[in-house]
Amino acid sequence: MSIDLDFEEDEWIEDEGDEDDVCLSCPSCHEEVHEDTQQCPYCGDWIIPVDPRQRTQKKIWTIAAMLVILSILMFLVF
Repeated sequence: MSIDLDFEEDEWIEDEGDEDDVCLSCPSCHEEVHEDTQQCPYCGDWIIPVDPRQRTQKKIWTIAAMLVILSILMFLVF
């Protein structure tokens, strides 16, 4: 006697467990996912903990670089 269990790798079964489960927001699609989730079941993106200070620093450097490029372009045009 054999038991045939056909489970797809991508199949996600919602857990109806504790209400005390800690959830966090997916950084890509912003859906609520369990804190232990490594890959978002909604968008498939990997969930990597990010220090909020790193995000802020990255934004500051991006804005600074854009301002420098804009200044150079304005200097060349005028």
